[in-house]
Amino acid sequence: MYWMARPPYWRWLGAAAVIVLAAYMDLSGPATEQYPFVASDANIGELPEIEWREIPVGVLPTYGDLTGVAGSRLDAGTPLSRGLLVPLDAVPADWWSMPADLPPQATVGSRVLIAMFNPEMEVEGVVVAAASASTFGGHSPGLLAVPPQHAAAVAAALSQHRATLLIRRG
Repeated sequence: MYWMARPPYWRWLGAAAVIVLAAYMDLSGPATEQYPFVASDANIGELPEIEWREIPVGVLPTYGDLTGVAGSRLDAGTPLSRGLLVPLDAVPADWWSMPADLPPQATVGSRVLIAMFNPEMEVEGVVVAAASASTFGGHSPGLLAVPPQHAAAVAAALSQHRATLLIRRG
């Protein structure tokens, strides 16, 4: 007499538990956190606009200090991770910073002698942000700070390829 057998209570209870667990996981959603992104394009040396977005926890590495200028060109939508911003105190007071094609040996804080010709002049500067190479063969220039009285001459010489950069070791 099959119809007199006990109903499968344990199977019904197991199925109900699976349904309740699936509904809980679906409705609770992943844990999220606020993360900074670049709101609009920023060139080297500019202060980027920051936009905060919700992302799942642990997707991106922790970000560093958000006070500083862009160390390389930042496109809108780029997540601001460590090393993308250069501290503002890296540029000496009243000095001007400008993009420059720096050799790989030029690290942040390196002293640089800019030897210009036509007219002949020597100016000391400081590397504010090192140049970087992308994985696809691209290259982004570094950031060089110079005294204000020589900023225009250095910028003109660098843009017209009339200058050589000498890096001081040690």
